[in-house]
Order: sequence, then structure tokens, then C-alpha cells
Amino acid sequence: MSAKKVPFMPYYMRFVLVMFIIAGSLVFSTSHLAYAHTFSTSESVEFLSLVQQIRAETALVSMNLENNNVTLAQTHAEKASSLLNNSTLDEIWEVNTRIADSLETGLEQLEGNVTSLASTPQGQTPQDRIQSVNETVMTLDDLLAEAVTVRIESDQQNNATTWALVVADLVNTVLSDYGNATGSFDLTNMSNMAGMEGMQMESSGNMTTMMSSGEGQMQMSGGSSMGNDTTMAIQTNSSSSASSTSNMTATTNIVDQAAYQSAQYISNNTILQLFAETLKPLTLSANETSSSEAGNATTSTDSTAVMSQEEQSQTSTGNLTSSNIDELEARLMLLRDNIANKATPMEVMATAHLQIHPLLMQIYGLTIATPQ
Repeated sequence: MSAKKVPFMPYYMRFVLVMFIIAGSLVFSTSHLAYAHTFSTSESVEFLSLVQQIRAETALVSMNLENNNVTLAQTHAEKASSLLNNSTLDEIWEVNTRIADSLETGLEQLEGNVTSLASTPQGQTPQDRIQSVNETVMTLDDLLAEAVTVRIESDQQNNATTWALVVADLVNTVLSDYGNATGSFDLTNMSNMAGMEGMQMESSGNMTTMMSSGEGQMQMSGGSSMGNDTTMAIQTNSSSSASSTSNMTATTNIVDQAAYQSAQYISNNTILQLFAETLKPLTLSANETSSSEAGNATTSTDSTAVMSQEEQSQTSTGNLTSSNIDELEARLMLLRDNIANKATPMEVMATAHLQIHPLLMQIYGLTIATPQ
């Protein structure tokens, strides 16, 4: 008996993907679409994301030295140094020359110290050298914290939407790193999901042409999102797909261990810690404030005054957001598990594009925008 081939992507997930693409086509000209969830963000968001990425790479330097893997430690040190480009240094230098100079020197020192260990016999890295590198990493972490303080306005640091965009950017970083780790295609491009699965649906010819012809990128920014009906439809279907994707057993070969470590660290440590310590508290706090203001707005000297339908809707948003923030956390944890279990690129893309991104759009009002 011949085995029947079962497509990886369930049909309802394919439906969600197509609906998401159709929704985008209703808003933008198809000539601008490439179906990549790259986010249109502010310089503050880009800087905050960059800081998190540098911290991840420097942490991986220490972790690999502790495991006596100088080669991987060197790769991460080089990447950390390359992330802080001249443009970013100039931005920091404009507000604080000491921090900018210290960051540049510190990253160069880290890379140099790790490179000097390359000639050390495997498994014989001196503990005092490892300790020196660890101290440099801690100093860099403190400098990055200072850089955030002087570079980012306090209102941006305390804005939930800002951090939602940072999380979105870091999710894209995970997709990019995992794509490199597995030697795959561009995981940030949604059209590759349809291409890989060979979606066979009625009237799909025009859709495929539309998906592959665009040269631009789909971007997201803070603001009003797509229609509520469309967004909710995406959310409902993506929620139901969690159990099926988490139960998949297919795994993928890793061809770039350093890139895999980056994807794993950012998904397991950076994103979840950022969510738990910053995004979730800010979201719940902002939601409570919004609900309180909506309630106060209905108070009048007439004790028998009744809230209008609009006011009731604003007040009930609190429950919706509280529920969805927990859902978002579950999806971020699913992404972590996907990476840890070396899931197929398709499964990782489904988690990011069909579950995490729609939730970010719904909760924080992120919108798909044409590139500038």
C-alpha cells in the first residue's frame, strides 16, 4: 500500500494565508506587494531592536566560551560588532560621545579578545580569559542600557505600541536567522509559504501571479488596522491552528549553527523576556487606564445616566485585550518551541505570519503600509 502524502499546511491555515493576502490587496496596489512582514517603524524602534540583537549576540559569546567553542564565540562577536554600524554610532554620538566611543571600543575589544583565543587548543580556554570576556560583555550591556536612556525619549520607552513593533522586528530577525540556519529561502516572505506547499486551490492562478510579481514589501506601523471583521477572522483561524502546528514532528537539518543559536536565543530569551517584563505590563496598564477613562467619561450628575453603546464598547475592550495578550504570549512561546525543536521552515513561518503578526495587528493597531 502506497503512503498518501499529507500536505504540511492544513487547509484552514491555507485559507487564513489567502485571506490575509486578499485583505492586503484590498488596501494596496499589487505592484507594491511582496508579502513580507517587514515593519515600517520609527528610528526609536529600530534602535531598541538593534540593542536587543547586540545583547543576544554578546550573550552567545559568553555561552560558547563557557562551552569551549571559540569558533562560534568568534562568529557571534563579529556579528555583534557589525550590528553597530556608523549610522547608529552617529545617532548615539550626537547625544553622548562617551557612550558612543565606549560602545565602539568595547565591541572591538570583545571581538579582538575572542579572536585571540582561536589558537587555543579546543577545550583548554583559560578561565581568566573567559572571565575577562564576560566582564567585557557585562560592561557592554550596561553601556547599551545607558544608550537607550539617552537615545530614546521616555514617552517612547513607556509606549506599548513601540515595544510591540520591537517584538515584531525581533520576530522577523528570528525568521531571518532561522532561514540562514536551515539554508532555506526568505522566511519573512509570505509568498514562499504558498510556493513551498504548492497550494492547489480554485482560481489560485491569479493569486499566485499577484504574490510573486510584487517587488516591494509589506510593512507595518502603528495606527488603525484592517477592518475588524477581517482581522478577527484571521485571529480566529490562527488560534485554532496552534495545537496542530505544535504537534508536528518533522524536523529540519541545521547548516549554520551560529545562525541557529541566534534564532534560538532571541526566540527563547530576548523576545519572551521583553514581553514579560516590558510589553505585557505596559499593555495591561494602558488598557486599565483606557478603561478607567472611558468609565469616568460616562459619569454625570444624573445618577441614572446610562452609557452609550460606543462607551460600552470602549469599556469592554479591556477584556478583549487581556485575553489577546495571553494569546500573544502563547504564540511567542510556540515560536520558541518551533525553533528549539528544529521545526520545518513552513511551520515557523506559519507561527509568525498567521498567528503572531495578526495578533500584533489586532492588539496594537499595527497596519500594513507600502514602503517609502
